Amino acid sequence: MLFLRYYFWIAPHVLLAGLLVGIYRRGLLRRLPFFIVYIFLELAQFLALLTMNWLPAASENEYHWILVLGLGMSVLVKFGVIYELSNELLLSRSSLVDLWRRLFRWTAGVLLLVAVFASATLSSTGVKNIESIFHFLDLSSAIIQSGILLVLFVFTRALHVPWRSYTSGVALGFGIFSTLELSTSGFRLESGSGGSIVIDLIQMAAYHVCVLIWVAYVLVAERSPVISGRGLQKEEIELWNQEVQRMVRR
Repeated sequence: MLFLRYYFWIAPHVLLAGLLVGIYRRGLLRRLPFFIVYIFLELAQFLALLTMNWLPAASENEYHWILVLGLGMSVLVKFGVIYELSNELLLSRSSLVDLWRRLFRWTAGVLLLVAVFASATLSSTGVKNIESIFHFLDLSSAIIQSGILLVLFVFTRALHVPWRSYTSGVALGFGIFSTLELSTSGFRLESGSGGSIVIDLIQMAAYHVCVLIWVAYVLVAERSPVISGRGLQKEEIELWNQEVQRMVRR
């Protein structure tokens, strides 16, 4: 059980580092900037927690604060990823694009206020309360991500969704992970410590699958066609023009 926990903790983040390299090599860095920020945050939090895990001087309370603050920043960036995915896959294909964009801006404003309130109360509120706020936001983002995946499946033909695209792969990975996270979170309160460990393993395994989907989609992501050859020369164009004129005269 301990080996599985370490494997599902370390392996996805190693894959995330390789995913960044693949995104850079395929020229996709500017496609979903919030998603790139999300990957950097996940890797930074992982390295910080891994270092503290092996440092004897690091206390459990410090470890937990890093975990909670990383969760808060990750959740806020996830909403940016949701906007990017919605804009790429849904908003750009909908006649209600202006309405949906206003809705997302208002949602982002409300989330920003929640983040400011949470930051302002860090000095006087226990870490458990702050963690509860961020977990609530995380579940909210998971619901939206699952909804986006459902909409894509239902309206695939109407929206002309290109399922082999990089953006669709990111949405698919987030959607599957969010759906499994939502389906298992309800059992956490009812289960004991042993059940909670099993739920953690299921969610960590789901995230591992999510990252594998991202890696697979980056490997097959579409690239701009590369035009090879020397191109048409001026003499060839003039020759073709003469042939066309002869055909018209006939």
